[in-house]
Amino acid sequence: MTSKTNASDLAGLTIGSPDVQECPYGYYEHMREHEPVHYDRHTDLWMIADYDLAVEVLKNWKIFSSNIDMRTDVGGPDLGESNALFAKEGYFVPDVLTQVDPPQHTFFRSLIDRTFTGPVVKRMDEYLLDHAHELIDTFIDKGQCDFKEEFAVPLPLGVIADQLGAPKADLDRFRIWTDAFVETLGIMLSQERRLECTRLIIEYQHYFVDRINEKKAHPQEDILSGLVAARHEDGRALTYEELLALIQQLITAGNETTRNHLVASMLLLTKNPDLQESLRKDLSLIKKFVEESLRLESPVQGLFRITSQETDLGGYKIPRGAKIYLAYGSANRDDKQFPNADKLDLTRHNSTTHLAFGYGIHRCIGQMLARKELEIGISAILQRLDNIALKPGHAPIIHAPSFILRGIQALHITFSRIHGYKAH
Repeated sequence: MTSKTNASDLAGLTIGSPDVQECPYGYYEHMREHEPVHYDRHTDLWMIADYDLAVEVLKNWKIFSSNIDMRTDVGGPDLGESNALFAKEGYFVPDVLTQVDPPQHTFFRSLIDRTFTGPVVKRMDEYLLDHAHELIDTFIDKGQCDFKEEFAVPLPLGVIADQLGAPKADLDRFRIWTDAFVETLGIMLSQERRLECTRLIIEYQHYFVDRINEKKAHPQEDILSGLVAARHEDGRALTYEELLALIQQLITAGNETTRNHLVASMLLLTKNPDLQESLRKDLSLIKKFVEESLRLESPVQGLFRITSQETDLGGYKIPRGAKIYLAYGSANRDDKQFPNADKLDLTRHNSTTHLAFGYGIHRCIGQMLARKELEIGISAILQRLDNIALKPGHAPIIHAPSFILRGIQALHITFSRIHGYKAH
């Protein structure tokens, strides 16, 4: 979608359209230009496309509540069979972190925040570097690879598995479970697939209940042991449901978004050989590249809120109970905040003000770890691979259907090896 449209034309467009999801930026531009607070009647969502208005919403959690259940309140297939299956064979696990407000959010947030502080992440530098180079070693002699499957998926997935104290031998199962979690967050799945995802999530639940019981009996120095040992203010241990909710959040947010953005970053680099060379010559620019690429291709395109009362936003009256879609992908391309926003600019002075990790009390818990994984992963790739390009005859670049996450389905690249590089 690149053609211009007017405000009335927006009525025929929707974030639920596969064409819009494949390339939403034209749609976002039209909303910012004509109707920055736009009611999408097809999805019953109020779209917030403007940067300043998005920040205003994110600052005001009392009116724009996070207490919206993406399984029940955002549409999609009927949940009756899925809920019955959870009740019979698994655990019914409500969100305790992302889609809740204070004070509940404050308590659970405090449990996770201490895990991903700056000093903790800083101590992971050597570990992350070794992990990245081990992955590169597996494909560097081939001169080509499926970048997503051979690097972008196992890098963050291996990290979060290690942090949870789970065996790396189970990574393939983690991948299947996180894909199932993500699919159930939106309306882009069939009733049949909803049930398939439910069965996979129940499999995840039983797996981690076993791991929780192991950590209770034999605690170790890992995140899961720390959560098992945590207590509510009244001394109660966390329930299985609370622990499963936190773990689900960690393994989904801890790898899916980073995976998707590693692939998006690599696609940007294949399109610009001069940029590859500039980053190789001055590795200090990689931090800037990470921030600009996060702004330009936000791995989380948007998240939800619900209004607790009738309110006014930017001159638009929004009713009580309105379902809000904060279009981070649009806000991050708002020219008022980021001049020439559709261009990747390594000299941009305010790149870090993007909303790719959200804003306010619900900002991404793992943002420091994600940044570090991106910086080290991209740096390792550029120092060992030259002439990175899309594989000739590659399949079209297609994004997985979702209006929450933006992720390329496959990315096959070719390259030449840089000889003489030593990791340490």
